Amino acid sequence: MGKVQHAMRAARGLAPKPSTPSIPAVPSGTRTTQHPKPHGNKKPRGAAAPKASGTAPAEAPAPVTADKRRPITSPAELSSAIRATVDKDVDAAASLALKAAPTIPIPVQSLALLLRRLAAHRSVSAARDLLAGLSFGPSSPAPRPALLALADACCRRGDPREIGQQLLPVLADHGVRADAHVYNALMKAHCAASDPEGVLGVLRRMKGDGVDPDLVTYNTLVFGLARAGMVAKARTYVDAMAAEGHFPDVITYTSLMNGMCVKGDALGALKLLEEMEAKGCEPNARTYNTLLMGLCKNRKLDKAVEVYRSMVGAAMKLETPAYASFIRALCRAGRVPDAYEVFDYGIESKSLAQVTAYSELESSLKWLRRMKE
Repeated sequence: MGKVQHAMRAARGLAPKPSTPSIPAVPSGTRTTQHPKPHGNKKPRGAAAPKASGTAPAEAPAPVTADKRRPITSPAELSSAIRATVDKDVDAAASLALKAAPTIPIPVQSLALLLRRLAAHRSVSAARDLLAGLSFGPSSPAPRPALLALADACCRRGDPREIGQQLLPVLADHGVRADAHVYNALMKAHCAASDPEGVLGVLRRMKGDGVDPDLVTYNTLVFGLARAGMVAKARTYVDAMAAEGHFPDVITYTSLMNGMCVKGDALGALKLLEEMEAKGCEPNARTYNTLLMGLCKNRKLDKAVEVYRSMVGAAMKLETPAYASFIRALCRAGRVPDAYEVFDYGIESKSLAQVTAYSELESSLKWLRRMKE
């Protein structure tokens, strides 16, 4: 039995062994770690993806694009689509309106929204092209509320050429007469451009179109003329507006005072203050700040101090330009204690930031020290 077993072991030793990877010997004294098998159907990291079988996998549905969206079938759907698009892409919103079926009219509020956005972010020409594309014109004018929305957006931009040369013709083509609001915006645009002749031209055009000037018109006119140094001309319109029933208010008088101070007639502006108070028109903080700065620039420091005392008594705040002019005038006159008093009032009344108050006072004191050296 021993020999047979020995022969069988020898036969097994001569038989070919299956090709299995050899495991390296582990040195003695080293602990072996058994790696757990993956559970379930989880794949280890880095495992190769399985080969594709004969059946192709189902593809994910493609995203819906603008060209594949559901067609618009009603004015309500068109309005909703425009509202959802106009703030992101005004050109795409205008395209929606143009591509809508002729049987689907664009709602007035949607048209107004489109015209307002086009005027604000593109131009009046773009709004005019939209109206033409929607078949609006002299024979079939656009709704008046939509055109007024266009006018309001254009006036907010404040470009005199755009208002005068583009907006007014568009309104006329659609049978909408520009109102005082449009002309006032055009006049303000000319004021901002320091164009007094343009201001007067707007007034002539306004009257020629049969639009009556209102209080805003006259105040804008007086401001623009007085700012340009045409004080005498501005004063004639103050008298004219009263004759037409538009009584001068605090804005009218303050604008005129500013022009008089610019022309070097600060004492005349001070007399105008007495005139407006005699007529029952109460001055405000802007009026006093205008006078204070004008008197300082015209080297009427004693009168400026009187105006300042009146402001303190009425608890009015100082504006930064007036404060800077007053502090500078006091320091240059050697009245440093008075300058510190004004500084304290500016901080206590919260008229301006502490940094601004300190910087203006420090700058004036440095100038005074340099002059004394």
